[in-house]
Amino acid sequence: MKNPLPVSQSRKNFLLACLVFVLVMSVYLFTLAPSITMEDSSELITAAYTLGIPHPPGFPLYVLLGKLFTFIPLGTIAWRVNLMSAVFGALTVALLFIITNKIIINRLVAFSFSLFLAFSSIFWSQSVIAEVYTLNTFLLTLLVLLLLAWQEKRKDGFLLWFAFFYGLSLTNHTMMILLAPVFALYILVIDRKIIKRWPLILKMFLLFCLGLTVYFYLFLRAWQRAVYNWGLISNWHHVLAHIMRRQYSDFSPLTNAYGKVGLVISFFFDIYQQFFLPTLLLALGGAVYLYKKNRSFFVLSMGIFLFNSLGIIYLRKYGWALGIDYTYRVYYLPAFLVLTIWLSAIVAYLYDFLRQAFKAKKVIIFRIVQVLFFLVLLSLPVSFLVANYSDCDLSDFWFNYDYFNNLLESLEPNSVYFTAYDGSLQGDTELFSLIYFKMVENVRPDVDVVTEQNFFYKTVFMQVPKEYFALTFENRRKEIFNLLSEVKDRPFYTNYAITLANNDLGWFSLANGYAYKMYPSLEAAKQASLPFYAHSIRNLDEVDDYSDYPTAGLAAHYYYNLAAYYLTQGDKNRSQHNLIRAFNLDTAPFSHEYLRFLDYRVNWLSKD
Repeated sequence: MKNPLPVSQSRKNFLLACLVFVLVMSVYLFTLAPSITMEDSSELITAAYTLGIPHPPGFPLYVLLGKLFTFIPLGTIAWRVNLMSAVFGALTVALLFIITNKIIINRLVAFSFSLFLAFSSIFWSQSVIAEVYTLNTFLLTLLVLLLLAWQEKRKDGFLLWFAFFYGLSLTNHTMMILLAPVFALYILVIDRKIIKRWPLILKMFLLFCLGLTVYFYLFLRAWQRAVYNWGLISNWHHVLAHIMRRQYSDFSPLTNAYGKVGLVISFFFDIYQQFFLPTLLLALGGAVYLYKKNRSFFVLSMGIFLFNSLGIIYLRKYGWALGIDYTYRVYYLPAFLVLTIWLSAIVAYLYDFLRQAFKAKKVIIFRIVQVLFFLVLLSLPVSFLVANYSDCDLSDFWFNYDYFNNLLESLEPNSVYFTAYDGSLQGDTELFSLIYFKMVENVRPDVDVVTEQNFFYKTVFMQVPKEYFALTFENRRKEIFNLLSEVKDRPFYTNYAITLANNDLGWFSLANGYAYKMYPSLEAAKQASLPFYAHSIRNLDEVDDYSDYPTAGLAAHYYYNLAAYYLTQGDKNRSQHNLIRAFNLDTAPFSHEYLRFLDYRVNWLSKD
């Protein structure tokens, strides 16, 4: 580690870091989503607004900070929580500038590559929606900065703050536990004698535990029976299981070995796809350079890179699948952050090499080369900003807001709507969007929404029994009919087509374009007249083959619904047209939705 900078230099670095924050924050504000988006966004917004308990491990730090952002007197509740991601994304980039400049001592290179990360597609995408990942990267950069400050000044206070914030980071995302051996190794590389300093180690442990106490939020809200309560967590055993993610049971290093190779390949392809082709080789050169010049930081950065890529892939049970691949891309953000530091290291080395090479030449030649080098350097983040702006700009994204608002409005007064979960990211979007509309915006209070996880346990009369989850996917669909006796005379809707193959009682459903109303028989459905709810959905026409996985899935779901509606209206051409549109967007052709539509069509046309 190089000598500490003079006070004037430190002030310049701080001002430049502030400039980085302002620049990045300005772009993020212009591209910030105005409302709910796909996947977990709606759930996290609802949890923050209601002080609820979201999916495992509960993310209590995120929820509490999100609640603070809901008090901002601007925009919608959803926009305010989205804003939190933008703030922590911009803070991450500002801290990355400070870290990079500490390592390479080149402000322009550090400035350029901090913006390089800011405007990369995956990091930018997570900075304009409600998600936990920019808070995670902010805490990681803060931890790294504290370790570098400790290495530079050798004051125990930095280690004590590090221990506290490390414990705190685990209350945002438990994946940070993977970095424990990396941090420990780095500290030992700097000072092996520290293992003999038991008073310091004890203080660090106690402060680490103090950071973890934020998890008591889950115990408190479980005891208070929060309005939004994942799976009805009701005792301390449930809370511990929630924190440990036992519901997922996804820790399995020895399974799917071949499938995990596909994820490794996909990880490196993600690097190529969102950066540029020479990135891997240049980054490797930067890592080698750091190995020779700054061995301790090489250990730290390489550990972060490997544990947040190959470590995640091989410690979890999943092999390659389209949904897994899409989900994992955000887990790699710490690895991408390290990659930008390696890139900045090799570029700083190349600049020093050019400066030495032209030192003996004429000044004018050196100045021309220097200007060209800086122009190319600054063009990198600008090119990323231009190239990724349209894809990451969610300032006019209303697709799933309109879709689920329309869905609820399409239901008859005093209806019951049952939403079955199929395990897809589109299924997550549906569940969580309905939770948002009912618990945050209070849309259609006359409609009861019933979920398989009993999310609306405080407001609905109908609860799904625990043994329901021991059934197969299709048998769960059949079991719901045993609960219909509790519905009595109320209109009952589902989010999937009910066919004669789905049940043994002859029930059949009729589509209204968004949902399916149930009837006691196919004949009753054919005699019924269900109005078509034709309100528009913004951004729907923009969804195509290049759209992200959950957006394409939701659009496909809508087109399947339209195909069913036009089929029942006798408009076979429109039905076929929408079926083709659905099939083209369906991320899993021959999925359960496609097969169910085929059953639905056979049943409906059986007596024509």
